[in-house]
Amino acid sequence: MAPVLQNEPDLLQTLYRSLTHQEGFHAFLEKLTGAINGCAAQLLVIHRQPLRMEHLWYHGLSEEFLDWYLENNMIAQDVVSNQAIKQAPGLFQSALPLLPDFQPDADYSKWENEQDMLDSAWLVVDSTHTHTFVLTIQRTVGQGPYQQAELNALNRLVPHIRQTVQLYRQLETRSKAASSLSAVIDVLPNATFVLDSLATVLYSNKAARALINRERCLSIRDERFNFAEEDVQAAFFRTSAQVVRSSMGKEGYYSETLFLKRAGRTPLIFVIRPIESSELLAGGALVSVYEPDNRLLPSAEHIATYFDLTRAEAQVCERLVAGHDVQTIAGQLGRGVSTVRTQIKHIFQKTGCSRQGELISRILAALLR
Repeated sequence: MAPVLQNEPDLLQTLYRSLTHQEGFHAFLEKLTGAINGCAAQLLVIHRQPLRMEHLWYHGLSEEFLDWYLENNMIAQDVVSNQAIKQAPGLFQSALPLLPDFQPDADYSKWENEQDMLDSAWLVVDSTHTHTFVLTIQRTVGQGPYQQAELNALNRLVPHIRQTVQLYRQLETRSKAASSLSAVIDVLPNATFVLDSLATVLYSNKAARALINRERCLSIRDERFNFAEEDVQAAFFRTSAQVVRSSMGKEGYYSETLFLKRAGRTPLIFVIRPIESSELLAGGALVSVYEPDNRLLPSAEHIATYFDLTRAEAQVCERLVAGHDVQTIAGQLGRGVSTVRTQIKHIFQKTGCSRQGELISRILAALLR
């Protein structure tokens, strides 16, 4: 069974609240530190050349330490930061393998010894041509090093952390007048809709409006989605209601994926995720629509590597993401239906998912570019 972080649903809700919380990611870092038994955590924005820290959210660090760290530009000696700026966004790693080649000066070594630091779980969240966004969670000698099972548990959060940081960046770079959800989704390449707490459509971006105009299988009527297929209509109603409840803290974090068939073409993929309550919304959902004809879906090879699945399990995931049902997948792969169902159960255990829609949503959030 995949290890569970302490209060994982609440952790995800706090993460998404960071988008509109006046203190940004500080509250999330505090909960994340407690959930994984760490002593401190930081989300850093690092300017790569010259190497310097441009912004910091943190928990568990004293003001005295921060003043010393910033005044002396200690990031230039930080082993994790120096490694992170060389890497593409990925998964959580332990800092221990980096230490044999690490040669800090006397001041940095003195600080580490005084703080009794042992290990850090670190993640390259995002990167641009000039900046790297890094999340680290420290542990003391008494707390012990990070185990692989703990890193795997943290990795379940990675797609959500990455999505939230990217949305936060979009908010930060827009003018004050445009710093709202409608402005954020306008710059997203995929067709994107924002639903409020009543599941009515509040905002849609240019790509979404173009999609509605050219597709006969769906429309917006009275500010609500209207599907040509009755079963999809019913499924969307149930799903959006559940996602909205999740966004308002009335149940655990809930995301879902629906497929809308199109004659002679690949189906449209609807990924529905909660938007936490904030000054902008009392709760709601973010609906992203992907068109496989225009986007290359994640391959079995990439899925296997990212989620640490077997080749056979990843082949099942690849076909689930493409919208195929279990019976169709069994026929395509030359396996029994019971075998495919068993493989899906194993995939759920490894990824921490409990439904196919949640699994597809997580794969797309992590690997679709």
